[in-house]
Amino acid sequence: MKAALFVGGWQGHAPTRFADWYRQLLEENGFEVAIHETLEPLERPEDLADLDLITPIWSSARSGHREEFGNMTKLQEDGLLKLIGAGCGLAGWHGHMGDAFRDRPTYHFLIGGQFVAHPPGWPDNLQPKEDYINYDVTICQPDHPLVEGIRSFRITSEQYYMLTDPSNNVLATTTFSGDHLWWIEGTVIPVTWTRRWDKGRVFYCSIGHELDDLKVPQVTEMIRRGAIWAAGGRAALS
Repeated sequence: MKAALFVGGWQGHAPTRFADWYRQLLEENGFEVAIHETLEPLERPEDLADLDLITPIWSSARSGHREEFGNMTKLQEDGLLKLIGAGCGLAGWHGHMGDAFRDRPTYHFLIGGQFVAHPPGWPDNLQPKEDYINYDVTICQPDHPLVEGIRSFRITSEQYYMLTDPSNNVLATTTFSGDHLWWIEGTVIPVTWTRRWDKGRVFYCSIGHELDDLKVPQVTEMIRRGAIWAAGGRAALS
C-alpha cells in the first residue's frame, strides 16, 4: 500500500515530529510512505492515482488561516476531493486534520468536522497548559473492528469541541463537564469517527496535541487501525 503525508502549517503542532512517528507506524504495517512539505502535488491528482492513503499533518492557528501556514488552494482542494472520491483513503487526527484549511468549507465537509474550541480556551482565547483537561474517551461501538478490544479510557490533553457532520459513524465520544464553560455541561462530542466520500473512506480522531498523546496505547491502536481501514477502500473496489 502507498501513503502520502502532507506535512506543514502551524509549527506549534510540530508536524515534522508527528510525521516521523506516523511514517514508522505505517511502514511497520506494510505501507510505502512519501512525505510532501508542499500541497502542490494535489494539483496533479493523476500523478497520485496509485495512492491508497493520504494523511494531512497540517494545522491553522488563531481564527484565520494565515498565508504563512501554507493555505490550500481551490485547485489543490479539487485534487484531494478527486483522489478520495476515486477510492483513496483519508486518515488523520487532532488539529493536523481537523483544524487545517479553515477557509475551505468543502475540505471540512470531506473530513466530517471542524475544531472550534478546547475549553477553557479557543483559537482567540488561548490558555496554554490550562487547556489540558483530564477527560474520558468513551468507546461507543465496542464491537466495531476499529475499536474492538479497546476499552474506554482517560487522557490529559486538549479536549476538542468540534462541529461535526451527523452522517459520521461515531466510534468514540467525550462529554464536557461545564467546569470552564457552564453552558456546554453534558454536551457529548465525537472523538473518533469514520465516514465515506463517494468511493473513499475517511477516518478521524481528535486526540493528538502532543506526540505523547498518540503514543497512548489505545490512541495508537485507533490511529493504526484507522489508517489501514481507510487505505482499504481502493482494494475493496478491485
